Amino acid sequence: MALVNAYAPKGYTAATSAAAGLPLNPSDYPDFRLMYHPKRWTFYADENGAGEWLPNLAPLYFTPGVACVDKDGDVSLAMAEKMRRGWMIVEPAAEYIAAYDGRQLPNGKVPTIYLPIWMVPTPLANEVRVKYDRDTHLDYLRGLVESGRLPPLDPDVIELIRGRVQDEYERDAGDGSGDGKAARRAEAAAATLAAMDATTPAKPAKAARRAKAAT
Repeated sequence: MALVNAYAPKGYTAATSAAAGLPLNPSDYPDFRLMYHPKRWTFYADENGAGEWLPNLAPLYFTPGVACVDKDGDVSLAMAEKMRRGWMIVEPAAEYIAAYDGRQLPNGKVPTIYLPIWMVPTPLANEVRVKYDRDTHLDYLRGLVESGRLPPLDPDVIELIRGRVQDEYERDAGDGSGDGKAARRAEAAAATLAAMDATTPAKPAKAARRAKAAT
């Protein structure tokens, strides 16, 4: 069930608009794009001993002076550098970004707060907390895979990630006899390994195509 969000997002654009709004620090929530890399996937186990493989997208924040974003906010070099290293920029951004008006600044300007749609600003007394909506997040990732908008999971990546979990299991299982926390971690890792082995990665509904590159 989706979290209740008391703040209605604007339609996403890269520009700000003048309105009173969300009491969050805008420098903590800059504009961004999500990026896909073939080696970054996560296995999400469920309560029934099964699970699914979904891409682990990373954000590229449009913060001037950081990660090849120039001092004036131009992101073209930052995007080009990421794509050179094998990343894909996921577009359209409007599908996954919610843009909120922030509180008016002393100079009269109204900043914009940018959040992925699964990070929901939620009032708590006189505060606002940003809470994670897992269902919305996984639905979005699932849609990218099932529609073929991202390449399918490479079996070699499954082997790589499974090997990491196997290493964690063996380490914690060896310490489990005298360490209750290690024993619980080993039990969780064993369940994840079993679920991985029982899961066949979802195939796209149509031939995969690359995520739209930024221009």
